[in-house]
Amino acid sequence: MSQEVLDRILSTGFTGIKKSDLKKEFASTDVNFDSVLEALVSTGRVFVEKKGASYYCWGTDAYIEYLRNSDTKFRVLFEGISSVDKDLKSRIVALEHLISSTANNGVSTEIGNSATNNSKPDIDSFKREFDNILAKSTDSLGWLELVVVRNIMSNKYKISQNQFYDLVGELTNTYREEYELSTGGSEGVMVRGLLHGYVRGI
Repeated sequence: MSQEVLDRILSTGFTGIKKSDLKKEFASTDVNFDSVLEALVSTGRVFVEKKGASYYCWGTDAYIEYLRNSDTKFRVLFEGISSVDKDLKSRIVALEHLISSTANNGVSTEIGNSATNNSKPDIDSFKREFDNILAKSTDSLGWLELVVVRNIMSNKYKISQNQFYDLVGELTNTYREEYELSTGGSEGVMVRGLLHGYVRGI
């Protein structure tokens, strides 16, 4: 019955369906409707919210679409996040192409060779690649999120997340006059107990 209830909710799209109407449709079954609906909500496949005087049910994607159409603040926030996500993905693709072209031209291949042997690249090789990515991809203020750099280097050279941030920590400590870290981001290096996920060249 759980799948049947879910399919019925999904079929209503972003308009949703009244919880009371849905309950009536499945009233003839022996299964406890409220328990089934609660289970769907708990797994994030269904959202229930009051609209007017009644409670409505939506599927996940339909609920987002409903909010985009009914809540101006949500729409602005959602579109802003989508724009950032799209820009980030475009940047990663462009940078991967750049690094690939650079490697094919015989520049900075030490990291690739080291990664093949599952060994940590030396700091000088890492610095050359790191500086190259920073020079090509920072925003108008010069900042770049470290996770962007890691995605490029990890995908291309098979450096683990721990290896990458160990090297970033070593690099920024050794060449403090060349780099500036900033707090924020989804991941990064810990400095004085705070996560620093952005970097720029000084």
